[in-house]
Amino acid sequence: MAEPPPAAPVEAAIAVAAVAEGARPVPDPTPPSAGGDVWTAWQVSGSFEVKGETGLVDLVQVDEKNFLVTNAFRFRDQAVLDRIKAKIDPKLGDPGVVIDDARTYADPTLKTDLASIPPFMRWFVNNYGKHTLAAIIHDRLITDGEPNTGALGSDTLSDRFFREMMGASGIGWLQRWIMWAAVAMRSRWAAGGVRRASLVVWGVLAACGISLFVVGAVAALGWGHLLGIDANVALTIAVVMPFVGCLLWGKQRGASLVAALAALWIFPPAILALVGYGVYWLLSKLTSHYD
Repeated sequence: MAEPPPAAPVEAAIAVAAVAEGARPVPDPTPPSAGGDVWTAWQVSGSFEVKGETGLVDLVQVDEKNFLVTNAFRFRDQAVLDRIKAKIDPKLGDPGVVIDDARTYADPTLKTDLASIPPFMRWFVNNYGKHTLAAIIHDRLITDGEPNTGALGSDTLSDRFFREMMGASGIGWLQRWIMWAAVAMRSRWAAGGVRRASLVVWGVLAACGISLFVVGAVAALGWGHLLGIDANVALTIAVVMPFVGCLLWGKQRGASLVAALAALWIFPPAILALVGYGVYWLLSKLTSHYD
């Protein structure tokens, strides 16, 4: 029987080469609260720290898209932690304990797909990068069960924590707010009831606003009056509509405004990418018998 590959060494200078030669990360069973732990700044962004001396996050791929994280890591930007801590409902317990749990990822049995980005949207942002660890923590805070049952007790607060972690990691304002808007949509849909209904209404308003913007732009350029609507009227309604629609998002109205703005230039290439991906998927199915 072949012997298992050796464990990867802890020296940062040779860890990458050792893994490439067959060494494997070994889950560390020591709980993160134990005394004598060594935490090292993540080599990609100092806003996170990784248990051990390498500053590397060890991933083991377990199926086509999921990984296990075999060493603990945690977010450490104190200014962000203080802001999120101040928003925690005291009914959950000591806010200091709650935020310490929320900022830490230390379960080598949890599966993660890193950032959950659809393939046709990876022209905009990939599923890994400076945002990787923030996305992994956020996935842990947003449970598959009932809404608002994660460590922070609020999916809305978990979404904000995600945005703030990305900011501390060096993700630009526009990208992190667009990504925040995307996860906020998911949270509102998962909540069901009034929040889901308000999201549907917002979607209808957004579609109307985009359509009116196109109509107004075409008329302003002298290419004709689509639907017989004056350019100034169409553009005015299109500009005002996002501010009306954002009221449906409550405390997350900022995400609504960013989503409405981003939709103007993200949707067209996203639709083209989706069509291209769909054609590729169909062709791969039709030609699968040649494998």
